[in-house]
Amino acid sequence: MFKPNYDITHAILNSIAEIEQVRAQVIGARILPERAVELHYRATVEKVHNSTSIEGNPLTLKQVDHVLKNQGMTRSEYAETEVRNYKKALDFVDKRKRNTFALEYKDILTLHKITMKGLIPEEKAGALRSGSIYIVDQDEKLKYTGPAAKTVQNKLEGLVDWANASGDSVHPCIIAALIHYEIASIHPFADGNGRTARLAVMLYLGIPDFDFYGTIVLDSYYAQARGEYYSALHDCQGEKYREGQDLTSWIEYFIAGFLSAAKVLWAEIAILSALEPLVDQKRISRDDMDILSYALQFGSISLSEAVQILPGLSRRSLQRKLSFLSEGGYLTRKGAARNTRYHWVT
Repeated sequence: MFKPNYDITHAILNSIAEIEQVRAQVIGARILPERAVELHYRATVEKVHNSTSIEGNPLTLKQVDHVLKNQGMTRSEYAETEVRNYKKALDFVDKRKRNTFALEYKDILTLHKITMKGLIPEEKAGALRSGSIYIVDQDEKLKYTGPAAKTVQNKLEGLVDWANASGDSVHPCIIAALIHYEIASIHPFADGNGRTARLAVMLYLGIPDFDFYGTIVLDSYYAQARGEYYSALHDCQGEKYREGQDLTSWIEYFIAGFLSAAKVLWAEIAILSALEPLVDQKRISRDDMDILSYALQFGSISLSEAVQILPGLSRRSLQRKLSFLSEGGYLTRKGAARNTRYHWVT
């Protein structure tokens, strides 16, 4: 099993304490449901943009938004595919985290398969590398060597086992930091390792509801200073994968980024809260939010589509939810019988 070596410093403790304070503020905030849905969608666009831009994707934030809304683009097909894939991977995270069972080894493979579909040979998407991995800098100088291919599966399984076994004794931010670091260091795939590591972190945090309802954007911190991000990883990794490396500095970096992202989110929520009129708000459940998020992204939703995104609920329950959201003014019902669709109210 994975056995990380690190110290709990005052910087880590202080940052975690602040994160918990901000999280409590976010959870307790009162903003209109449609604003919460918009916040979640905007966070999704930012995650897609920032995480893919770290890997060199040239699309701007506005262009990413256009791609996700299926608008025409003149940029390269590869960049558009990369963006759409990452959005699909985030959709998988949103659905998967609703199943409260722990992170699994196969989740990491699934995230990679979705992320890299059409970008690398089909047989390599979602499959562990079969050969050695070498990372070089811009001058083609060897910078890092990953572990032997034959050890990769055991190392990933050991990481997942450790993360799940440590949930009651180690703060989720620290576990998330180590998931990120270890996947990036193992470099289990031919390509797409960084994206997969960041997605695995979001899934891990989402299962215990520590992802701030999916609205925290950790990737912004890395994208704003890519050099610092890679340096923070490399300073712990060294030139070759080794077990037992002191990972304290990476955890400090990761948690500082987490706190920064949480503060940015809270500032945005605080502004929304101050601007919203004081009205009697109906209680919107997490299932309702998923329905509204889908309707916002695609313009409308049908009962059959609601069944696909909320497979754990009966059609009758979903019909009641759609009617509730329509009567509440969040959606507008159009059509009849099987042709009925519930449109996002703009």
